[in-house]
Amino acid sequence: MSETIKKLRTQIEKGMTADYQSVPFWSWNNELDEAELVRQIEEMHAANIGGFIMHARLGLTTEYLGEKWFSCVRACLEKAKELGMNAWIYDENGWPSGFVGGKLLENESFRAQFLEYEVKNFFDDTAYAVYEKTDNGYALIDSKKADVSEYHSVYVRTSPANTDILNPEVVDAFIAETHEKYYERFKDSFGKELVGFFTDEPQYYRWATPYTRVAHKAYEEKYGYNDIREKLIYIFNQDEEGYPFRYRWYTLLNELYTENFYKKLYDWCEERGCMLTGHSIEENGLACQMLGGAGVMPSYEYEHIPAIDALGSKCIEFSPRQISSATSQLGIKHVLTETFGCAGTNVTPRELRGIAESQFFNGVNLICPHLLPYSFAGQAKHDHPPTFSKHGNWWEQFGTFNEYFNSLAYIVANTKENYDILIIHPMRSVYLDYIRAQNKASVEKLENSFMELLTFLRQHGVQYHLADERILAHYGRAEGDKLSVGECVYDTVLIPDMPTIAKESLDILKDYTGKLCVIGMPEFVDGERTEIPLVANTTLDEIVDGLQLKFRCEGGAGVVSRKSELGDFIFIMNYNFDEPDTVYTEGISQSYRILDLEEFKLRSFSDEYTLAPHEGIILIKDETPISAETREEQDVTTDFAVTEMSENYLVLDYGSLSYDGVDFSELMPLPQLFEKLLRQDYRGQIYIRQYFTVGDKMPLTLMMEKGRFAYIKLNGKMLNAVKSDFDFNFVECELTGALVMGENVIEYSVDYYQHEGVHFALFDPMATESLRNCLYYDTHIENAYIKGDFVLDNSFVIKKREGYPPLTREMKNEGYPFFMGVVTLSGEYDYDGEGGRELRLGGRYLVAEVYVNGRRTDLALTDTKDITPYLKKGRNDIRILVRSSVRNLFGALHFDSAEEPRSNNPTMFTMRGSWGEGMASKYTHEYKLAEFGTDKVTVIKVKK
Repeated sequence: MSETIKKLRTQIEKGMTADYQSVPFWSWNNELDEAELVRQIEEMHAANIGGFIMHARLGLTTEYLGEKWFSCVRACLEKAKELGMNAWIYDENGWPSGFVGGKLLENESFRAQFLEYEVKNFFDDTAYAVYEKTDNGYALIDSKKADVSEYHSVYVRTSPANTDILNPEVVDAFIAETHEKYYERFKDSFGKELVGFFTDEPQYYRWATPYTRVAHKAYEEKYGYNDIREKLIYIFNQDEEGYPFRYRWYTLLNELYTENFYKKLYDWCEERGCMLTGHSIEENGLACQMLGGAGVMPSYEYEHIPAIDALGSKCIEFSPRQISSATSQLGIKHVLTETFGCAGTNVTPRELRGIAESQFFNGVNLICPHLLPYSFAGQAKHDHPPTFSKHGNWWEQFGTFNEYFNSLAYIVANTKENYDILIIHPMRSVYLDYIRAQNKASVEKLENSFMELLTFLRQHGVQYHLADERILAHYGRAEGDKLSVGECVYDTVLIPDMPTIAKESLDILKDYTGKLCVIGMPEFVDGERTEIPLVANTTLDEIVDGLQLKFRCEGGAGVVSRKSELGDFIFIMNYNFDEPDTVYTEGISQSYRILDLEEFKLRSFSDEYTLAPHEGIILIKDETPISAETREEQDVTTDFAVTEMSENYLVLDYGSLSYDGVDFSELMPLPQLFEKLLRQDYRGQIYIRQYFTVGDKMPLTLMMEKGRFAYIKLNGKMLNAVKSDFDFNFVECELTGALVMGENVIEYSVDYYQHEGVHFALFDPMATESLRNCLYYDTHIENAYIKGDFVLDNSFVIKKREGYPPLTREMKNEGYPFFMGVVTLSGEYDYDGEGGRELRLGGRYLVAEVYVNGRRTDLALTDTKDITPYLKKGRNDIRILVRSSVRNLFGALHFDSAEEPRSNNPTMFTMRGSWGEGMASKYTHEYKLAEFGTDKVTVIKVKK
């Protein structure tokens, strides 16, 4: 190990605290028990998790903010204090933040408002404002006119499901009903084990054109204009006449969003010695930021730990670059990402690594894995997976995963980006032409132009910060040929293709004498057509030619650099999730080495280097000589065979419904059956039958979710349910004594009901996700599972397992379509004692435990591991335990998609709300199953 790596490792080990460690969303999604919560905290601590966010979430049946709730919080705070962990409070029941689980909706004046626009052939006196079209634009009218045939009408509507967080009175009530309740009980923990609050996706009304009750007064105070109705029509029309109003209007909404929500929460936390973190909705683009608050960057000023989220299985660059720019300028050390949500039940740790590294390489340095469920029952199985708990089938390796990103977090948090190029962010230019009903399409040209520019810069190694114009106005200043924004200093400023610029930005640039590159000179200032007195003095090509760090690629790769006393680092990332990319650099290979942060080892880097899809590499400045090596791959697949398998599963996801226990319906998908009951708002006893076929009798077990069962029967015989080891809210029943050859019938009966509000939240057209995100069911109708030592034929008939399948990544075709567990491969390898050996495992799997002569190493972050330290000369026994995902047992088995979805959400599992009188449009009776299995084992001979 080189001296550089020894020093780095020592610094990380010495400096590592909970502040750098993983802090997952801990989903409190069922009836809570203090002892179970404390037990789970102990498991988290053992898995290198530094804290947790106590997150009230769909499925929660314990009263939110009730005495039992606070008792559970207290128990968790005490355990966090004991273990030195950071406990965070999620400030809402579900999301978006700001409605206290629906309590604030009881006050109608707190409800969110929005605008609707219609063209009518009559004057509608119920409209908020009515306009006629004139030669000079639009004119507000107050009555019917003889010469007007089209009345342009704007209406103010009120949402029954959302609060108006632009209104300071609403935010004050939110704080009083949420934050103050915690402070009353736990003020001695504030700033200690209770480190702060997480706020999630605050937003004005994003389902239509937003409005607020405070708009009139706020607009008048800011702009001195006493009747916004005269101009409000321009929100719905792309017309230069309306540009000044549009610019002022959305600037005001963003200001209200930032000041009345984020700053109020920030100030409250600041005064009480705790921190605020959390993120806005829809950050990874331009038009999408209009859905929540007309821009996300200004809010970062009012968070102690600013945050983003990253949803789905893809690598992202833009939102991390936005937040890292702002936090670098503001001098904020820690940046959090709520990440991995929606990536699916089939995503692997290697893919998760790429998702996270794409953010860490761009300045994020604290990871919030989404989601660690308290229980896996009910809605938890399809709550925006993946799952980071023992239910996910790779809990042991999750500790290794966390350790890796804890180390990377320490490096990123304690190094600085040394960028000297600043790009003016074109967010406010979106204001001029954005139409909510068209969303991105209304500003597609602007957005595409900007993203194409950023792609060009990435592919040519141009490193940059973005300047939000509000932050620039507050912290920017020209100092001759340098432009400073807070703690950062730049010698090159780039203006992208953007139609308008803020007056404050222009005033700063007028005094700036450094390099100015203009892609598209603005024609407007604050939305008003103005001559812009700026002159470009450099070009994109000249910027690229002048870079010290030479980098080029043709695909999805990019490069960033960071420096500090820890060392000089270069991060190279392939953001493409599907295609490799080759990068070309100049001279880097002479003084930088690839850092294997998992093993703290160095590898050589070449100035022409090919990155696999979603692969990232860390380069550290270290000139330690590394001997040239040759690598020879040896296919040893035929030396291995499957020698052991955990139990197999059969999913029972169809059922027949009866209301009297006598007459049963035709078989139907359980989501359809459940929705039938939900739409009826039914209350009473129900009976459900499910069927499976046995070809060979053997020991079998039924696994179900715990419920208020009157009985569970198999072929008319009563079954005894006991607690399952899988989850404390699951039960198991031994079936062997009641089995018959051929068709078997499981029947159970429950007292079915749902509380008031479920029907409205699910089916009322005015109900939005805010109500559904804190929804729980009193009665669940869920899949059942048969498990045992069997295989399934093509008709899903249970047959005795007579042997083991071959090595294949298509286990679903070998009698294991719903398999979730472990497959053991065994083989031998003859080692001649010369050189090193690496083992590579091909196929589709989560993780693998490799035992060489009884000594263990794991494949989690990579598919290749050095096994040289475990080998002996001569014959070596190798066992490989390959773990599957939970995809084919708990995944979206009937979502009609040609490919495995990159972004998963609950409706893909249940199609809730789309069944109606028949089949849901996206439901297919075909089982959509994912690959699982190993089809290749390779030993790589390494000689130096």
